[in-house]
Amino acid sequence: MEIISRKEKIKDGEAILEEGTWAYYAYVLKSGKAKVFKNINDKPVLLGTLNKGDIFGEVAFLGGAKRTASVIADGDVEVDMIPRDSFFDALNQLPRGLRSKLNALVSDLTFMDEVRGRLTAFLHELQHMRAKMIDLKSFEKEVENMPELLRQVVIAFAKRLNASVEGCTTLGAQTEETVKVIDSLSLPLTK
Repeated sequence: MEIISRKEKIKDGEAILEEGTWAYYAYVLKSGKAKVFKNINDKPVLLGTLNKGDIFGEVAFLGGAKRTASVIADGDVEVDMIPRDSFFDALNQLPRGLRSKLNALVSDLTFMDEVRGRLTAFLHELQHMRAKMIDLKSFEKEVENMPELLRQVVIAFAKRLNASVEGCTTLGAQTEETVKVIDSLSLPLTK
């Protein structure tokens, strides 16, 4: 069975699909590149890049949900658009057991995409926090004229902040390594 599709050209910077909208098409990137963004805490977080041949937008069909990320053209692109009905016609040709496994896979993928988006946002926030670390030697000079107890409390706060940022940096490095492994799998990044 051949799936009916149509072609569309999208200009640089335009949305191919938008987070929070209903899924009527899945896409195959025929030429160019696109970037995948997810809103985390009302901020767009770059999740990755799609390249020629990548399929995206189909998971929202299976999950029955709205789009969980946006895909923006990175340069002029051309996509094949696969209508939802054509996709389901082809899917209904599969054995029931395989469709059940596919639904479980989609559920797990949706969950992991959410985790990945939050981890990526965490890494961005951590980079900003590193800039706020306090140089303890110069800070101790700034507070040397405070009453002793208050000075000890303020310095303890600064030390705790630095230790917290350092601990999170270590966890962040481990997270970045995990994200690199996920990226190397070259799986679609959005629904």
